[in-house]
Amino acid sequence: MTPTEIFRRTAMGRGLADIRQVTITDGPGASGRLIEVRTPSGLCADIALDRGGDLLRLSYKGAEIGWHSNTRAPCPWPDSEAEHGLGFLRGFDGFMVTCGLDHHGVPTETPADDFLYPLRENNVHPLHGRIAAQKAEVLEKQIDWDNGVICIKLRIQQASVFGENLELLRTYRFSLSAAEITIADHVTNRGFRPVRHGILYHFNAGYPFLNAQSSLTGDCWPLRDQLDASGAEPSEDHVEVVQACAAPQDGHIGLTNGAGCTLSIQFDPDTLPVTALWQAFQSGTFALGLEPQTDLNDKRQSHLVAGAQRDYYLTVSVSGP
Repeated sequence: MTPTEIFRRTAMGRGLADIRQVTITDGPGASGRLIEVRTPSGLCADIALDRGGDLLRLSYKGAEIGWHSNTRAPCPWPDSEAEHGLGFLRGFDGFMVTCGLDHHGVPTETPADDFLYPLRENNVHPLHGRIAAQKAEVLEKQIDWDNGVICIKLRIQQASVFGENLELLRTYRFSLSAAEITIADHVTNRGFRPVRHGILYHFNAGYPFLNAQSSLTGDCWPLRDQLDASGAEPSEDHVEVVQACAAPQDGHIGLTNGAGCTLSIQFDPDTLPVTALWQAFQSGTFALGLEPQTDLNDKRQSHLVAGAQRDYYLTVSVSGP
């Protein structure tokens, strides 16, 4: 139906789709801002504006797809520099967590010569960087019935005096005709010195979507058989397993729940040439992470001169009964 025909039946189309900005008033996330999105296909998402503009929640037809941790998405995110760089784990939660913008992976230090600041000999990088803890500025949010999308545009900044000044412009487009989200990220070095750059998209599936019948998908993905032998079951003594490999040539990875519902992630393997699989099946955590990412060992890709820009495009879709 045309937008006019839809509006004849439901005011502003709200019986089919809606977006609203809310503020949490209780619990660890109190004061945190969310944009709640609901689409005609049954896809629902919470965008956490005070957590890097990431997707805190994703559900499909009332069933949760994403992971919920015991941290309960605190606001603000606890100090990521604490606990020898492991403070990230005090706030880690949600379906999609962006890691970067100048580091992803284990805590480390890198030379700070480019910043020309005598008191900073090394850059100290906590686990998975700092962007996920930054606050987003909302540039646009609208339901565009004529073009069949819900569009949300955000600006997120990671900056330090005598350090990096990196800007992330993020655009979400939620389809009004399918259970599909496109994410377009535009990263710019807004400083006047060269900086290190890296980004990792931590897509986390949790129960009930993640279960003993779940299996990985991706015809060209070397890691797709990792659940075939033992499946996904919680265990008190499970120790996390992280495996990494080159991204598949078609840029497609995913997970099915064994009941015909599939989560698919499509990306450009030229800009995100590495994938990792995070198996965290310890009881009380029970998560599986699919992680397209840049290669920090590639000096060309992990370096941004003043004013330089990088673009990343991903499509997240859910299909099934």
